[in-house]
Amino acid sequence: MPVDEEEVSEVPQEMEQLLDKVELSSSVAEINFSNGAAVRVALLVAAIAMVLFVPLAGFSGMPLLGIILPTLAAGVLSVWFYQRRTGANLTVLAGARMGWITGVFLFALFLILFTISVIPAIESGEMQKIQEAALQGSFSESDLARVKEIFENPVMLGLSILLFMGIYFVGATTLSSLGGMLGAKLLGRNESL
Repeated sequence: MPVDEEEVSEVPQEMEQLLDKVELSSSVAEINFSNGAAVRVALLVAAIAMVLFVPLAGFSGMPLLGIILPTLAAGVLSVWFYQRRTGANLTVLAGARMGWITGVFLFALFLILFTISVIPAIESGEMQKIQEAALQGSFSESDLARVKEIFENPVMLGLSILLFMGIYFVGATTLSSLGGMLGAKLLGRNESL
């Protein structure tokens, strides 16, 4: 029985079309800023984390712990909320991306709160009084004089604020990415990257 070449070439094309349909239906939407569900969840979780972050960081005896725990928890919660909202099971890499987006929003919200609260206090001179009271027992007189010098010089103050913001951006995105990875690993049924 002779084989027609047209029939042979049609079969692979049909198979490719079927494979494309299967791949499209089984793939999860990529986690990035173009994914509306991911952005909405990340913004919601960042807002929740900021509500927790401000009291824990300011009023607990351990301000560093009050910063680290809510930031890690934000990554875990963002994965959990995203999985509940979409029904998609995130991989560890997708969880890291979800956490990173949440960290970016955490940084943006922190920047807004910082601008609203700290900048006017710096301009009015109130911030200097608060800093002097906070630094009084923790530095020697010579170190305290150097710290006062930094805060009195506008260029040094600006550079200090920029350095702090850079450190906070890296810390917030890294910790929430780690939280997202942890959340994807703990909450996911999928073991692959």
